[in-house]
Amino acid sequence: MFGGGHFQKKIDKKALKKSAKKENAAHAKKTGGGQGKPSASSASAKSKNYSHVKGSVVAYDAYGSRDSANDRRNVPFPNKATERMYKKAKRIPSNHDVIDPTAGNGARRGNASSAAQRRQVLRRKGDEDLLSHFKEKLNASTFRLLNEQIYNSPNAYAGQLLRDRPTFLDYHTGYRQQLVQWPMNPNQLIVEALLGDRRGKFLNNKGKCLPGHIPPTWVIADMGCGDAQIAAALQPKGYTVHSFDFCALNERVTEADAAHVPLEAESVDICIFSLSLMATDYEKCLMEAFRILKPHRLLKVVEVRSRIPHPRKFAAMVESIGFTLDYNDVAGDYFAIFDFVKRDDVKEANSNVCYPPGEVLVPSLYKKR
Repeated sequence: MFGGGHFQKKIDKKALKKSAKKENAAHAKKTGGGQGKPSASSASAKSKNYSHVKGSVVAYDAYGSRDSANDRRNVPFPNKATERMYKKAKRIPSNHDVIDPTAGNGARRGNASSAAQRRQVLRRKGDEDLLSHFKEKLNASTFRLLNEQIYNSPNAYAGQLLRDRPTFLDYHTGYRQQLVQWPMNPNQLIVEALLGDRRGKFLNNKGKCLPGHIPPTWVIADMGCGDAQIAAALQPKGYTVHSFDFCALNERVTEADAAHVPLEAESVDICIFSLSLMATDYEKCLMEAFRILKPHRLLKVVEVRSRIPHPRKFAAMVESIGFTLDYNDVAGDYFAIFDFVKRDDVKEANSNVCYPPGEVLVPSLYKKR
């Protein structure tokens, strides 16, 4: 049997833990709620690559990069130190307020609660409307499931999955449904650039924009094209557009893996990746783009902003293959856009990239429903 001293030790230990917890809480409150650097224990408890979108704030643990979209949406800084560093990096005078206190935080604007969604379903009149609503939800769920599979698999597995035509059709049904909800069509951004700048560069780059359109002799490669929206817009104007994807939805699409396309080396003037850098080894597709591009020609990348926690690291990784970053920014507060130029002093693509590809372009995570 245990003596009385044994139980007294347990009681004392419990009281000690309770008092230490109170002291830690008082210290956190005194130092401003622990807004500074996270502790080693809390950092290790979080997953390294897991990202989430919180309104207009893109948060990647404690290490996300702020961009101009945060300023336009009036997103507050997490603390004063971060604000000072941001102003110093952007050369903003210290007495200039990046955040307008009268505008408030628009992070929650436009987000409907799940209760509101249920009420909307109940208000629907007729069985057909209700059935259509749940079909849309099912398509969206299928799209999210396939996306997660592709984001976390090598390119070979993604090809095996998407070469099945019914699966590919399911994926693009969900994609088109998602496209309507986005603030802009990423393919339209690219078409406007090709028809609005003589060199095909994004029109957001006002400092370098040269009004006009790309020469009609230029050849374009759309890698992971889906239903070939870019070709549909440019081919009637006389441009040569090669559209590649795992499955052909129409006659404009050639079935091919973006890591191995049937084009000659240095035969393309503009190579496009519009939301198509998805597999875990997507750097192979970028190396294929290097192979088919002519020197000094353009690589255009559009990605969902929430996938790129560190735009500079992503740009450095692409540059290490053999490109030079010409421009990057955000468009519509939702997409990250990049223009790269192929270097003429690099003859073959470098496979030893400077950052692990999975750390600079992370999978999109979806809320479990």
